[in-house]
Amino acid sequence: MKRQTLRLLASVLALAAGLALAAHALAQTDPLPSWNDGPAKQAIIKFVQATTTQGNPAFLPLGERIATFDQDGTLWVEHPIYTR
Repeated sequence: MKRQTLRLLASVLALAAGLALAAHALAQTDPLPSWNDGPAKQAIIKFVQATTTQGNPAFLPLGERIATFDQDGTLWVEHPIYTR
């Protein structure tokens, strides 16, 4: 009984690892997989590539690439005021 439980656990862990690796590989092929290919998607990809490629005039160091967004996607400029 104990041996069967260990085999089942090993199988579940192997399956989980395989799914995690597959999801990671998919994310690497298309950075915005749920987006339709169009001008907005291409502009975002171009912007990210320009700002993260060293030597590019638009390059931003890692510490300058931080933004905080609220629920509707806009930047928080001050402390949020919550509504009910």
